[in-house]
Amino acid sequence: MSKPDTLDLLRQLDPTSGDDPAGAVSETTRTELLSSITASDPFPARARTRRSRPVVRRLVPVLAAAAVIAAVAVTVVQLPGDSRQEALGPALSFTTEGKFLKVRIVDPEADSARFNQEFKDHGLDIKLRLVPSSPSAVGRHLAAVFSPGAKNIETTLYPAGCDAPPTYPCVPEFTIPLDYKGQAELAIGRAAKPGEKYTLAGQIDGKGEPLQGVKYGGMTVGAVVKILEQRGYTVPEYRVTTGRQTETRMAVPPTWIVGGAFALNSKQVVLFAAPPKR
Repeated sequence: MSKPDTLDLLRQLDPTSGDDPAGAVSETTRTELLSSITASDPFPARARTRRSRPVVRRLVPVLAAAAVIAAVAVTVVQLPGDSRQEALGPALSFTTEGKFLKVRIVDPEADSARFNQEFKDHGLDIKLRLVPSSPSAVGRHLAAVFSPGAKNIETTLYPAGCDAPPTYPCVPEFTIPLDYKGQAELAIGRAAKPGEKYTLAGQIDGKGEPLQGVKYGGMTVGAVVKILEQRGYTVPEYRVTTGRQTETRMAVPPTWIVGGAFALNSKQVVLFAAPPKR
């Protein structure tokens, strides 16, 4: 049917209609119709049996509103940032080497749900969570729980040499026996992004850590702070033990003695300090 024929038919159904029936519907009317359509059935059971002209006249704006709804639906589907797994690609890669399965993390920013689903798709009951860690703790287990009798899963770092110095992403690679039938829950350290707070922190004098190579035991707060500042770190707070309690202080005398330390992130370190013994 041509456009003129269509318009003639619409004019017969509704003599008040113009050349563009949908355009004759005001924005307010479209909004009200959209709300009423989504809120309830626009054609109750009793009204469905009627075929009077008022129902036909209302059909045009209803169709126009339906077109608006369809357009909105398409827009929602195509919104950027869609988190559907198929749009993100794999989070893990699986390679068979002899009697073992090598599982490598290809998306270190994936959430646990994606890791767990991909393990499940390969017949493995393994739950994995990656936590931001200081350099010497990358690839280490924050927690590892295996079901009774299950074989351990070997964890190494990938790519080789990424821990000298660690660069993001420096992530674990898992070696799993092909006949693995047990359950496992793993929380593994990954390289943290610049400024990201550490969940897992290694020894403060370990490889790649703020005080690497420094024998800080017995040094004064002033001396340790100076070394840290030279290496680009600050000390935002201190831990002080008094009696059986440990409290946080923003400052302590520079003559106090450092008894321990840990990194908060790639720029900040917390020192444990105490007054010198007399």
